Amino acid sequence: MSPADSIFHYIYGLQPPTTSKRKEPMQILAVGISRSATESLREALHVLGFNHTFHGFDTILPPSSLEAIYRLLQKKYNTAPKHGETNKLTAEDFDTVLSDCVGVSDLFAAEFAPELIAAYPNAKVILNTRQDLDSWYTSMQQTMGYFDKNPADWDWVKSWFNANLFWIRQTMCRTMMPRFFRGSFSANGKWVYEQHVATVRGLGLPQDRLLEWSVGDGWEPLCRFLNKDIPQEAFPSGNPPKAWAERIATTMQAHHERALRNMFIFGVGMFALALAFGIYMLK
Repeated sequence: MSPADSIFHYIYGLQPPTTSKRKEPMQILAVGISRSATESLREALHVLGFNHTFHGFDTILPPSSLEAIYRLLQKKYNTAPKHGETNKLTAEDFDTVLSDCVGVSDLFAAEFAPELIAAYPNAKVILNTRQDLDSWYTSMQQTMGYFDKNPADWDWVKSWFNANLFWIRQTMCRTMMPRFFRGSFSANGKWVYEQHVATVRGLGLPQDRLLEWSVGDGWEPLCRFLNKDIPQEAFPSGNPPKAWAERIATTMQAHHERALRNMFIFGVGMFALALAFGIYMLK
């Protein structure tokens, strides 16, 4: 841990997961990028009995795993491999976030796709894709684009007064989004998407381990791949941009309100300290 990260942890440390010891083996790695039916797929996997499957909402609502995810990102990008080491990140590393999950999806899975596939060699891999690249890009702009922007000055200040808000900014806005999208989703989103799909395909996984799937394919290929009976219910309908924005806005509002409260308390404390010092100097 770098000196800066040690300071961040000391000031903004979040309550770690209750345990990092895995109870059930990892079974599903859905490595498609966000807005590629990740929520629909996660809900479908739950219907099929793969419960719990980690999703981006587990990261933000509440953000208890964000500090641990930040450490995984730091290890991936800023740590040199040890002598003879082929994978810097192991199942033990990932279980600091995923120990209670039998599946993982959304941007976390996409960001660490090669590492997850190597760390959990018995897990099946689903490359969930979006057939229309332009519609995927627009959907990302309307949702995950929230994390693609440098926080406004006022938001940047507030992020130092609330631990949850700090780690959302530190992990999502300052690290994961710019790392995965090579600096900017707005500028690079489409070619990064295409490169990601090509990278997963290029891993050379056998057909019985890799399924390429889009939401229009529905239950049949998914159930055949996972050796499950096709449910009678309709395939889950997913998470439209408006609903996504409302869920995030509600959570972020609560973090911003706490930050403002803490800023007020800090300001009152500093004013009282300055006043006491001034009175002392006048004596």
